[in-house]
Amino acid sequence: MNNESYTKNTNTRPIVTKKRIGSTTYEVRSYFNPAAKESLDEKILRILKNELTSGINRGIMVMSQTVGLPERSSA
Repeated sequence: MNNESYTKNTNTRPIVTKKRIGSTTYEVRSYFNPAAKESLDEKILRILKNELTSGINRGIMVMSQTVGLPERSSA
């Protein structure tokens, strides 16, 4: 893909993930801000909590279960 329409962060190397589905190979490059103030785990938990809270405020019933971090988590 030579004609890329997004801005690359040239200060860090991306995490490259490849997935083949049928005869098509998808490649995703992920960039993270080294100056971020929260970890990926913290960000995901914050987003989930916000979604649950907004669902409750809209009258949506959500069944939740406490889930620990994955075994390979760095937290």
